[in-house]
Amino acid sequence: MGKSLNNVQKKFLLLLMYYHAFLSLVYYLYALNNPSDSKQYYRKIILDYRGAEWSDYYGVSTTFIEWIGFPFIKYLNFSYEACMVLFSFFGFLGFVFFYMFMSWRIKTEPKMYGIGLLNLVFLLPNLHFWSGSFGKGSIIFMAIGLYFFGLNRPANRWIQILIGGLIIYHVRPHVMFVILISTFLGFIFSAKDVRWTTRVAVLVVSGVAFFYIYNDVLLLVGIEQGDELIEGLDLTSRIDDLSKATSGVDISNYSFPMLMFTFLYRPLFFDAPGLLGIIVSFENILLLLITIQFLFSGGLKYLFKGDYMVKSAFFSFITVSIALAQISANLGLAIRQKSQVMLLFLFVIVEFFDSRNQARIRSIRFKNQRLKNQLINR
Repeated sequence: MGKSLNNVQKKFLLLLMYYHAFLSLVYYLYALNNPSDSKQYYRKIILDYRGAEWSDYYGVSTTFIEWIGFPFIKYLNFSYEACMVLFSFFGFLGFVFFYMFMSWRIKTEPKMYGIGLLNLVFLLPNLHFWSGSFGKGSIIFMAIGLYFFGLNRPANRWIQILIGGLIIYHVRPHVMFVILISTFLGFIFSAKDVRWTTRVAVLVVSGVAFFYIYNDVLLLVGIEQGDELIEGLDLTSRIDDLSKATSGVDISNYSFPMLMFTFLYRPLFFDAPGLLGIIVSFENILLLLITIQFLFSGGLKYLFKGDYMVKSAFFSFITVSIALAQISANLGLAIRQKSQVMLLFLFVIVEFFDSRNQARIRSIRFKNQRLKNQLINR
């Protein structure tokens, strides 16, 4: 994969690895003194919570994370710290996959407020913090990165799409559910850059996968077939427990617009839950400014003009955000959950400003060529 990158891009990925390792260490120190799912995953495997055999742990959601960790802990005697390093590496692979497909598509160096956007979006600390531990965050981040890495060239990378999709499904079936729908819509509403054979193949595979995972999604989120209203993504049975988490701010009773804004852009200093919340607030301010600049520069119009990758990424981002925002009952969970999909929206924004740069360059070249022709004719 690295053969297609230049030396500057390779050096950036190397620095990104050190950066990710540092923030993974920060999370490890945080987990030692705070409640963390990572400790529960490790303890369950050590204590044979689900059984003594590897097959006892196979399943979706929490059990799948335990299933991945089982052979490393039981057969290779990994310590808790070793599992944290392993899953931190999985999270870093997610950044590699995202960076690979984004750097291949970005032809210029888009900037906002004088800052290079492509590298900036990969340095947001919240993305690294929650993808650097033994848990769902690192695995699903890697899987989403792999899925869209493959989707960028679906005819040649269908294996990557398949593997990424299977992992997403096993970690969060409802996320795979909405990503499938988003991919379907992205290809349906894109009339360019996609051969009809590829489009048909993607639509058929999406339809088949949609059929097979539908029941599992309903089972996971508590929806019974035949209900007129789909309300299971609420997971209301967990609200009381989640509201008592250390994040401090209960968002379970917010209106939908406020819920979405909170999920994507809060905390904003005035409601930051602790030191972590204050640090995240700086990131959220930056995300809010980038979003405002995107919207006021014609970003919404670009969503209609963009190719299938732009549409698929945006549909995935917005639909997964809607689903996860309803699951996240407090600010702490919102901070954690949005890190899984925020890079998809940031990809759309970077792609938009890159397309504007390319249009500006083409315009300048056209004017220069016209001026040159006028001088020759004289």
